[in-house]
Amino acid sequence: MVKIFAIIMVCFGCLITTNVLAEYDEDVAALNKGMPKQVKMFNKRQIECNHWAGEEPYDKARAEEISATVQKLKCSALENEEKKLLKKYKSRSDVINSIHKAKEFY
Repeated sequence: MVKIFAIIMVCFGCLITTNVLAEYDEDVAALNKGMPKQVKMFNKRQIECNHWAGEEPYDKARAEEISATVQKLKCSALENEEKKLLKKYKSRSDVINSIHKAKEFY
């Protein structure tokens, strides 16, 4: 009985995770709809950097994984890239809104 309950709980957890990931993908797609390729790529990196910035380095290996990923994504360069994009697309409020929303996306 306990094994059956455990299996049901694992399956339920998988369904919830799948649903959350689908909603996440839909939200990112909506954010990037109609955006120039350069902005889509920036937004994707911004969102990934937001995620990794919130990860808990609960041990040395995890801290190293987080650090390596943040470096790979070039998260420290986002601020300068954002300024350039905002300047380049200053006449497109849809692009500016998308970039600002990506910055707050988590």
